[in-house]
Amino acid sequence: MIGIRYGQFNLQDPQRGIWVTSTDVYSSPESSIQADTLTQADGALVVQQRYRSKNYSIEGVIRRATVPQLEQAIDEFKMAMAVRNQAFDIDYAGGVRRYLSYANTVTISRNAHGTSARFVVSFLCPDGVGWDVNSSALLEPTGITASGATSPIHVGGTYKAQPTISVTINTITGGTDRVITISNGTTLRGISVQRDWVAGDILEIDSLKMTVFVNNVAVDFTGQFPQWEAGPSSISYLDGFVARDVTLQVAYTRRWL
Repeated sequence: MIGIRYGQFNLQDPQRGIWVTSTDVYSSPESSIQADTLTQADGALVVQQRYRSKNYSIEGVIRRATVPQLEQAIDEFKMAMAVRNQAFDIDYAGGVRRYLSYANTVTISRNAHGTSARFVVSFLCPDGVGWDVNSSALLEPTGITASGATSPIHVGGTYKAQPTISVTINTITGGTDRVITISNGTTLRGISVQRDWVAGDILEIDSLKMTVFVNNVAVDFTGQFPQWEAGPSSISYLDGFVARDVTLQVAYTRRWL
């Protein structure tokens, strides 16, 4: 039996008298597609595709030895479902998929004198995708000594990666008023930071939170935060230094439609 939890509440525990019989959490979120009509031609061109938030539900059973115990269990269940913004964790493919969720509707049905009840809970997952519980390395620490370098990467999961990128300057020559650029090697979308660089500086770009820090201090930047579609791709580094020894590493959390 697969494990299912909502926050700290175990939804899949037959020994305690509660289990889930079905769920449609495996469904992909609805896709919103914008298509513009072609000029002086038939048909249209898709110019944008976005995923909406996802609604899903679970169905299951609560069972106890006596009616008072069942009624107490129902109250405990409803209290657990009332906690907002919780992780809905479900076993999948040898790991755990996590959906940040809100319980929209909790429906309980039971016989007046029975000791079991059926439940149906509808959830809203605002971002529409499942996450791995732990982050993964998209690029292991990689030394760079040239002004430009492109490293192959492979994005796991089935949804785009918005990683955290770290550049550590080990040694440097000619770092005054120079630019470091990190970009998607395929789309060329990236972030540039211009400043006086010295050995020991650490540049951190968080494409998910859309922040850029140097030595834990927010800095000005230009460009667009890079992101990568699932599958093979590359990440590019570029600087204007005379000489350098830097370390580039990238971490992300796999996400799933």
